[in-house]
Amino acid sequence: MNSKGMHGGGDSGPPIAGDPSTFPSDAELSRTLVSSSTTGSLSTLTASGYPYGSIVSYVPDDDGDPVILVSDLAEHTINARSDSRASMLITEASDGGDPLGRSRLTLVGRLSIVENPENVRESYLLTHQHAAFYVDYDDFNFWRLSVEEIRFVGGFGHMSWVTSGAYSDAEVDPLFETSAGIIAHMNDDHSDANLKYIQALTDLDDCKEATMLGVDRYGVTLRAITQNGPRMARIGFPSPLSSADEARPAIIALLDHARGL
Repeated sequence: MNSKGMHGGGDSGPPIAGDPSTFPSDAELSRTLVSSSTTGSLSTLTASGYPYGSIVSYVPDDDGDPVILVSDLAEHTINARSDSRASMLITEASDGGDPLGRSRLTLVGRLSIVENPENVRESYLLTHQHAAFYVDYDDFNFWRLSVEEIRFVGGFGHMSWVTSGAYSDAEVDPLFETSAGIIAHMNDDHSDANLKYIQALTDLDDCKEATMLGVDRYGVTLRAITQNGPRMARIGFPSPLSSADEARPAIIALLDHARGL
């Protein structure tokens, strides 16, 4: 199921209107989710073989492997020195809705000390400025979780295993830092445009209300209220965006196209 088009709504629900083939792949969604968060739940194995969970701060490296800064006295460090196998759960930020409807993933791999910490120190401190107080303590070290496989869950009925190769090769969506603002702006100030997208660019011409749920380099995702109930819809851009600055012109061009039909 690691392919475009299997997103939102669940397998048992009505089909997604528009062009679901324009969804990002699960590998891309995984890389983007890891980049959009800064904390995760790390699980290591105790000497008795039980999983031990704890919250850690991290930054992803160029391959998407999370790097953490931890004390030698921490339980997960003690565990990792005996058994390097570990996993990290990362979840989408809460929007006040059902937490089981949000995206999340589990990275499975092995922990090891970063041999050249100067390569990650700057990026870590840029994200976690509070760590400047203890980063130079002798008993603190950077550790990397080398990802071997990924279990991605995009919501109800949407889940897949992603290979480490597909994960490391995938690109982070360039809109991940600005998408929330774009969505809020479209829903608060341009609900008429959302409705026009649905009515002109999908087969849901009986739609009476539409809400934007997501935007990424490939297109927009919307929820349509129709006479037969709510439906998910996906509308793609003519070509993928390469930067966040291209989002506004692309959304306007999409609206111009819809109005011209």
